[in-house]
Formats: sequence, C-alpha cells, structure tokens
Amino acid sequence: MRASLERLLASTTPARRVLMAVGASVPFFLMLVIVHRTAAADPALVGALDADLVRATQWPLLLACAANVLVGAWVWPSRDATTPCVWPTRVVCLTVGITYTLVTVLYGPYTAPSSIVLIGVLMVGVLLFEPGPLRVVALACTLGLAAYDLGVLAGWWRYAPALRPALFDDPTAMASWLGWRTFVLVCGGVVLMALGGLLFARLDAVHQQLDALSHTDPLTGLANRRRLMEALEAEVARRNRTGQAFCLVLVDADHFKQVNDTWGHLQGDAVLCALGRVLMAGVRSPTDLAARIGGEEFALLLPDTDLDEAEAVCARLRATVARQRFGDPLAPFALTVSMGGAVCAAGDARQALREADQQLYLAKALGRDRVCLRRLREAST
Repeated sequence: MRASLERLLASTTPARRVLMAVGASVPFFLMLVIVHRTAAADPALVGALDADLVRATQWPLLLACAANVLVGAWVWPSRDATTPCVWPTRVVCLTVGITYTLVTVLYGPYTAPSSIVLIGVLMVGVLLFEPGPLRVVALACTLGLAAYDLGVLAGWWRYAPALRPALFDDPTAMASWLGWRTFVLVCGGVVLMALGGLLFARLDAVHQQLDALSHTDPLTGLANRRRLMEALEAEVARRNRTGQAFCLVLVDADHFKQVNDTWGHLQGDAVLCALGRVLMAGVRSPTDLAARIGGEEFALLLPDTDLDEAEAVCARLRATVARQRFGDPLAPFALTVSMGGAVCAAGDARQALREADQQLYLAKALGRDRVCLRRLREAST
C-alpha cells in the first residue's frame, strides 16, 4: 500500500494534489458540522456545552467547505496540467489550517484531541504540497494558538470556550468525554505514525536518488569519477586483506576531437553513450565497474583479475568497439580505443591510477588502437 501511495504522489499533478486535499477536508468538515448540530441539540449535553457557540462555529466550517469546493471546481478542468497551482494551494492550505485551529481553540488544545488532528493535517500537507504554502499555514496556526494561550493566561477569555465547567463536574459526561478523547488520540497516533513512516520513506528515497546522481555520469549512465575513486579505495583495502590482485584499465577514444569537429557534439555524445554501453556489456556485473571519468576517457575496475584475464577482457572490448559503426547509416564511421592498465598486486589507489595512466600514454605513443598492461608488484614512492 505504501508503494502504491508513493507512486500516486510521485505521478500526481499539482491540480490533482489540490483536489486530493479538497476531497479529504470537505467530508471531515461536514462531519464536524453534523456532530456539532447533533451535540447542540442533545438535551443531555446542555450543561456541558455552550450550545450557542457550537452552533455559531458551524458557519466557519460551512464557509471552509464552500471555499474548498469552489477551489476544487476551479482546478478540475486543468487537473492533468503540470503547471503549478499557486493560489488554489494557498487557499486550500489556509482554509484547512485555520479551520482546524479554530476547532482546536474551541475545545482546548489540552483537553481535546483536535491538536493531534492539526499535526496530522500539517503532515498530510507536507506530503502533498511544496514547503512555501505550508510555512504560511504553520505560522498562522502557531500565532493563533499562541495568541489564544496568552489570552487565556491574561484572563481575556476562558479556556475551551465550547466546554462548560459542568462537563468536568459530571462523572458520566466526563467519562464519555474521556472515552471519545482517548479513541481519537489512539486513532490519531496510529495515523501520525503511518504518516511519519511515509515521510521518512520518502526522505530515504530522495537521499538514495541524490546518492545515485552523485555517483552517476549523466550522459552515459556509467559510474562517475567520484564513484570510481570510492570503489578503487575499497578494492585496495580488499586486496590488502585477501592478497588478490585487481586490474585498473583506462580507456580513451582515439581522435575523438575529430568526431566532434566533423559530425558535431550531438553525434559525439551519441558515440560516448555507445562506448559506455559496450563497456558495460563487456564486464562482469555487478562485480566489475565501468566508469566515465571525463571527456572521452573511461575506466574499468576489475576485481580478482590477473594479467592474462585483463588482457583477454581488453582485447575483446577493443575488438567490439572496432566493429561498431557510428553516425548516419548512409555514411557511417568507425572508432578505435586505446587502453592502458595496471594489474595491482601492491600499491595504493594513487599508484594504480598513475601506472594505468602511464600505460595509456604508452598505448597512444605506440600508435593508438592497442592495449598496454603492466603488473604492479611493489609499492612505488
């Protein structure tokens, strides 16, 4: 159910979010109107409630219902549009927040469970809307409750004006009141826990997305340089524990500047994406790591790989790239790659990178379109 709700919230347009808030608030407001009317007309509660004040508060509830229904009718025709709904969001947030604050003041934030409902309303708002309108609502509700508490302390008005002292003197009425309050508190607590879990789940999902973005090259979808360095450091630590060598290979597209100059940067980006797919398909997943570390330069990190195995992998990848044809099908062009790597039985990440870079430079110096690998047996200084 949580996953379904997550997908619903992720795919919902701003107008539909407003409609969801309207659909959730209007029935509750109408329920409060009915409850208030019933309570005010009940002879058994005449001494426990201020019937005139309870009846008077029905008008703000009805006005809030009318305002939200009008907003819903306004945004309904554009419910599938992705444009922001600024003022409808503000109106719905303010009417819901202020109305619930009024109910909280009416029955007292400490003797009635309406305050926990108000917290739940704000949490629902966090799930549905952007922070801007919610800050205004939270500020308005906080100032309203603070002014109410200060007025009570100063003696300007009494606490919980809808409740009369007789409620607390009548054991039967008090027992009914406490039972209703406990029921709402328990139900509200369960709902708040569920909403809190959903909020934290969304926060974790956002953190995972940010972490993935910070480790992914946006063009090719491969790991980026940061991810490569983290994996390389981890591989050095693993090698130090187990004694099993790894191989770091740097891959460079030969004469790539000519591709951009001749075919344009868009075609150059398409070539880089194709190279990324070839490298990803040519290594063991998820053991090996293919990364783009800048421009037309890529890297392969191959754990538990000796010199002969690394040579076989690089030869296969070089041949696969050489068979690829890029550009227009009517005028395709080929591309080659130079590869330099180090099979590291010793040394740290910096030394592995330096040795692989030297071998890549050697491959280019020898005419490109070739593989140069060397075993790094001892840590160099």
